[in-house]
Amino acid sequence: MEITDNHELISTVLEIGAFEDADMLRLALVRLGRKLGFDSMLYGGRFAIDSDRNIEQRVESNYHPRWRATYDHENYIALDPVVAHAMRSLVPLVWSDAVGGSPQQQGFWEEAASYGLKAGVSFSVQTREGDFGILSLALDKKGRDAQGQIAANLMWGPLIITMAHEAMRRIVKGAHPQLRPRLTRREAEVLGWLAAGKSTLEISVLLSISEHGVVYHVRSLLKKFATRTRGQTVIKAMSLGML
Repeated sequence: MEITDNHELISTVLEIGAFEDADMLRLALVRLGRKLGFDSMLYGGRFAIDSDRNIEQRVESNYHPRWRATYDHENYIALDPVVAHAMRSLVPLVWSDAVGGSPQQQGFWEEAASYGLKAGVSFSVQTREGDFGILSLALDKKGRDAQGQIAANLMWGPLIITMAHEAMRRIVKGAHPQLRPRLTRREAEVLGWLAAGKSTLEISVLLSISEHGVVYHVRSLLKKFATRTRGQTVIKAMSLGML
C-alpha cells in the first residue's frame, strides 16, 4: 500500500527522526519503504564518535540475511559502485546507472539480483562532523514498472535518509536531543525563504541585500546546523521545530 497524502507522508518521515532505538528505526524504515512500494531497504551509517576520529558503523536492513553475510564475507563494500558514488556525491543513484563496469562489478549485481535486489535507488547524506549515511530502497523486479516506481519516489529519499541518519546519530553517540542553534534575525529570514524554495537571487531581492550577502548567511546556516546543503539545512530545521 502506498501513501498518497503528501502531508501524511511528511509527518511519517519526520517521526523517524525521533526514534531512539535502532530496532524501532529499522522497522519504521521497512514499513515506510513498503508503503512507498519498495520490497526491501538498507540503511548504513558511519559515525566519528570522538575527537580521535574513531569510527562506528551501523547497518539496519531487511535484505536477505545470506546476501548480507556474503556481502560482508567477500568485502563487497570495496566493489559496490553505490558506496563509491555515495562517498563523492549527494545525487541519488538509480541502480541501472551503476550497472556495468568491471566483470567483478557485473557479477556483483547479478548476485545481488538473485537475492531480490533487481532494481533500486540509493541516497546519501554527509555532515561536517564527518558522519556519513546511505539509504537504499530496492525492488524485486526490473523493467519499466520498476523504473517508474523509482522515479515516482525520488523526491522522498533525501528527506528519509536525513531523518534516519539524525536518529541513528543520536542512538550511536548517546547524545541528548540536539539544541536549536541560535540564529540571527537575518539568518532566520534567509532560512525561511530557503524553506519556501527561493533562489539566492530571489532572496536578495526579497531582503534587499546583495547575493553575496545571501551566500554569506547560507554558509553560516550550514555551519550552525552542521549540514552540507541547503536542502539538508531546511530538513534539519524542520526536525527541530524551527520552521
